Amino acid sequence: MTEKKSPLNRRRLSQIVLLAMVIILLVGLARFIHHRLNFAVTNAVFVASDSLTEVGFDRVGGTLLELKKKEGETVHKGELLARVDPAPYRLEVERLQAELNTADRQRAALLLKRQRLSKALNLQVRMAAENIKRLQHQQQAQQARSDSLKMLIEQLQRDRQRYRNLLKQQVIARHRLESLETELDSKQAELRALESGKQALDPAITTARLKRQLARAQLKQLAELDQQLKGAEQNVKRLQAGLDKARRDLRNTSLFSPIEGRVAKRLVTPSSQVSPGQPVYALVNPADLYLNALLEENKLEGVHPGAAVSISMDAYPDLHWQGEVEQILPASAATFALAPRDISAGEFTKVAQRIPVRIRITGGPRELLRVGLGGEIEIRRSKS
Repeated sequence: MTEKKSPLNRRRLSQIVLLAMVIILLVGLARFIHHRLNFAVTNAVFVASDSLTEVGFDRVGGTLLELKKKEGETVHKGELLARVDPAPYRLEVERLQAELNTADRQRAALLLKRQRLSKALNLQVRMAAENIKRLQHQQQAQQARSDSLKMLIEQLQRDRQRYRNLLKQQVIARHRLESLETELDSKQAELRALESGKQALDPAITTARLKRQLARAQLKQLAELDQQLKGAEQNVKRLQAGLDKARRDLRNTSLFSPIEGRVAKRLVTPSSQVSPGQPVYALVNPADLYLNALLEENKLEGVHPGAAVSISMDAYPDLHWQGEVEQILPASAATFALAPRDISAGEFTKVAQRIPVRIRITGGPRELLRVGLGGEIEIRRSKS
């Protein structure tokens, strides 16, 4: 009796196990379908950064004396990264400084010379003008005195003739005629002296005028000095601009970090020669890391900016990150391929296009992420 029941029990047990397996598979399939309906999943995910910055010496080049940072090390904004040999740039600064000092002294000497010459020549012109004015006033005074004496002499001459007539008539005494003639002789002598002095003033006035003309002519030297001074000032400005540039170049022999971040790549070796603009380090700011996901077009339904994202990275299978959809780009990845598909001949194979989706990282150990790492994401779909 027991032997007959045993095969029956085994058959029932097998049926129960099979039924349980079917139920488990159906539940798993239902959960998988439910998960796929509520989440958009893709493993075409890479860590990227907008702040992957290549830094180098912008305006200078030369031999690298030191590289302060190794790959992977943390850097702070303003921290020294590298230095090139500053000796050639320091010598250039010293040379231009010496030339500028010499040019500045020459400019100062020309300016002082011009000031002194201007003062002396203007003084000569003013003194000559004042001398001419004084001589002319003196000449005018003598002319007025001469005119007065001539009138007086004419009157005395008339009086002398009248006195002679009166003397003949014995109306007056002789001493009165003699006294008048003496006065007449005196005035005539004074007139001759005035005329002589007046004639002597003419050459003096002419000489004063010549001195004034000469001083005015010498004032033209100021224009020549002004041209020399202008050239000296331009030379000083040129040398000052060159010195400012040389000082900037000397400061630029030290390379400082423009961002807070980490060294992604060291692009040169110590003691090598670098050119202006040649990258020395590639820096990345961990705070600017994001995920670039390529999502198939048939998975875009329900994916909108702000949707929650669960992130796992291949390099850290036991860790998880959180994020949210930041942007869905307006063109497929194939649009920017180097060799886009050519369908002009009529041949066409339908392929699901991948749309780039930018994902902002909101949680998780961000410091472990590296640009280029791959992983997998699940984007929760929304009904709106």
